[in-house]
Amino acid sequence: MKAIVLKSFGSTENFAIADLPIPEVRKGEVRIKVKAVSFNPVDYQIRKGQPESNLVRSMILGRDLSGVIDAVGSDVNDFKVDDEVFSYVCNLASSGTYTEYVSVPAELVARKPSSLTHEQAAATPVAAITAMMALNKLQITKTKSLFIAGGAGGVGTFAIMLAQEFGVKNLITTAGNAKSHAYLVEKCGLTDNQIVDYKKEDFIERALRLNRDGFDVALDLVGGRILSSCCALLNLDGNLASITEAPSIDDFEILFQKNASFHSIGANAYSLIDDRAVWKKYQKMLDHLSYHFDSGVFMPPSINVLGRLSLEVVKEAHALLENHSVQGKLVMTC
Repeated sequence: MKAIVLKSFGSTENFAIADLPIPEVRKGEVRIKVKAVSFNPVDYQIRKGQPESNLVRSMILGRDLSGVIDAVGSDVNDFKVDDEVFSYVCNLASSGTYTEYVSVPAELVARKPSSLTHEQAAATPVAAITAMMALNKLQITKTKSLFIAGGAGGVGTFAIMLAQEFGVKNLITTAGNAKSHAYLVEKCGLTDNQIVDYKKEDFIERALRLNRDGFDVALDLVGGRILSSCCALLNLDGNLASITEAPSIDDFEILFQKNASFHSIGANAYSLIDDRAVWKKYQKMLDHLSYHFDSGVFMPPSINVLGRLSLEVVKEAHALLENHSVQGKLVMTC
């Protein structure tokens, strides 16, 4: 099989194409013929040797996929050959997803939404599961006001869709350019009054003008000074979650003064527990997403298919993600 392998941590020049044996299907796993994969910021963070790289078991990167089962291991009764599935493979599969075949624990696999193409389904697992975990941790309800930093990205898009499912009306998010602003209006159904330009010095003041009392809940998908802004935007007893980093000491002082709570969100956390019953949480979340796509509650994710499995496509995707030049999800076919 063809695969894109990272020879060593560093630049995209360290990627190489390789011809490897198709993995054996292992007990409790299904082997998937990959049809499409998507790219996530964690991919380039691993490539650069950042902390997440300490957990990788394979130098084939990639966390989510959509494809067709071509072999079923012993002790697996829920799937059969030719089932169309999608998965968040975490670090538990035979490798990452920049390849043609992957053997994946059955607990991380769910049937692909019939209403989605493989390309659309591949864009879903990592981003949607991260958004679900964040909003569940924040105990979002329709009566709470919500600020999302980074709404035009993959996780942000699903966070907006999930918040809309909860019935949240008071929702404000950020955009840094006209393209992101247009995406949030056209693809996510927001109005101009729900979007603030984080590149303008007064964006905190503008957000507070749109929601005078501050926000009950804030979700940071950007980090850095934007995470600090989320702290400033919270109201008394507010809740903040971040998928990027912890607040600084100064920011924690702000949270302390507001009696506010901080929650770190690690989408792979359940996979770090050596308990297959815990891994099953991923399948349950994927099944929930599949149901909502097929029932019409969720619209298909916005995707940009960069091309077929190749060095050029992987390098392009990493450059776009690292430069924060993405609306929706980047996808590669196999």
